[in-house]
Amino acid sequence: MFAKACDLSELIEGKYDVAVVNRTLCLIIWPEGGDPKAFQGMCPHAKEPLADARFNGKDLECHHHEWTFDGTTGKCIKGKPCSLAEYPLKVEEGVVFIDVEGIEPNYLEGPPKQPGIMR
Repeated sequence: MFAKACDLSELIEGKYDVAVVNRTLCLIIWPEGGDPKAFQGMCPHAKEPLADARFNGKDLECHHHEWTFDGTTGKCIKGKPCSLAEYPLKVEEGVVFIDVEGIEPNYLEGPPKQPGIMR
């Protein structure tokens, strides 16, 4: 079920924003020359939040371990093969809606994260 994430006026082409939709952290990425997309807000690598990622208008780089994702597809282009889960996004009357229902974030398998240990 689609739920309001933000107003379209809050987004800027070539930038990204963070939204929580139905208790799910989402990134709304607006790649230069493209349309806004919604992806999971946690890095598949170490389950770190992507809220402080770097975005150059095309690629999103996780601040924690520098894994890089294509801003239009969510595919990892620097790091192990994986991708960010994409959520359906629609814009109606200047409002951005995202549907997170039934879509699980993608995470690489591995032992549970331990405080103070980087992978």
